[in-house]
Amino acid sequence: MFPARPGEEITNAHRIPRQEDEYDPESIGFDITKPDSDLDHIRMINTYDRPTLQWFTREQFEDRFRYNPLDPPRPQGVHPEEWTQQAKERAQNNSNSSLTLTRDRVTLLKRIGNLWNGETVCGKHLLADQCPSITDFTADLDEDELRRLYYNTELGRETLLAFGDADWFEQATGFLKPTTVFRKQVWYDLSYKTRWLFNNLDELPTLRGDPNEGLVHRLTVGLVCLRNALRDRRYGAYSDWRSYTIDAIGKDEHGQMCAYEILTEHNNWKLYRNTYRKMRALNQNGITPIAVFDGRSTAYTVFNHWHREGLAELPNGPFNSDFNVEDGQEQIETAYEDPGYDWAVADWTTTWKLKENLLGQDGPELTKSKIASLTW
Repeated sequence: MFPARPGEEITNAHRIPRQEDEYDPESIGFDITKPDSDLDHIRMINTYDRPTLQWFTREQFEDRFRYNPLDPPRPQGVHPEEWTQQAKERAQNNSNSSLTLTRDRVTLLKRIGNLWNGETVCGKHLLADQCPSITDFTADLDEDELRRLYYNTELGRETLLAFGDADWFEQATGFLKPTTVFRKQVWYDLSYKTRWLFNNLDELPTLRGDPNEGLVHRLTVGLVCLRNALRDRRYGAYSDWRSYTIDAIGKDEHGQMCAYEILTEHNNWKLYRNTYRKMRALNQNGITPIAVFDGRSTAYTVFNHWHREGLAELPNGPFNSDFNVEDGQEQIETAYEDPGYDWAVADWTTTWKLKENLLGQDGPELTKSKIASLTW
């Protein structure tokens, strides 16, 4: 329950921490972080008065509500099998995640797809305007219709505000999600459901880039291409090489081909390891690998992981969080240039550093049309 009121009887309640690694499933008798395929426990959400979550065993549920949650009273005219399936989905908390594609919803998705692809939309450009606000694309649209794109309106905004930041709270996601980029929050990152829409609906544009990448990844690819273009170097994005796809390529001042891999924060450690093996293969074939991270913290976390997994060797062991980017770059360059170390990454930087060097106050004078003409 949230929140517990003064004097409220909560003897039979259990405190569930926000972070799933802080609680012991044994204390409550079941693991709330995993779907309960056997439906031993039924979750009930109440939004009236205050948001409340309660879990009941099937026996407790039937005693409290006077019907079996998997066999509720069936209205006349509803097919038995359809009603049974609906009851099971309700018990499993599978709220309706479908989307009716109204005119305004399709319009906004089209605009976001074109923005994602590097086009100027409603006078705004993803790079040139440094991630404009979602409101720049919705002023002429019905906000009530657009809400379903942002969150599951069936759960209710108050419930999402109360529980949405808990690791264990399984919610039917929206189609557009927030992400932090350039130290601000924007609301047009894409969920997997939205990617499915773009990939399967003719009225929506085909998205450029890796089908699994997020907005920060996509934006960073654009920044890398912009930097290479400004240096009058050959550049490209999403280039196929053997069985791999390289995020971005470009030649340095000596004509040496460089491959840029964008790495963002996630929990897929296997993917990080595979990315290193990819860069090692590039390096062994005469292509200089350069890593670009969404932040310094991600960089050091990934470098340390590669080192501890035995994939590569850092000169002075794992990094700590006190290293700034410049010092970290110096260590990486040392490891790459010294044949005594097994290290395949020649250099690295961050999304923020690229943005500051290219679009910041001390960056080159760029017109919006020049940035918008970039192909990435």
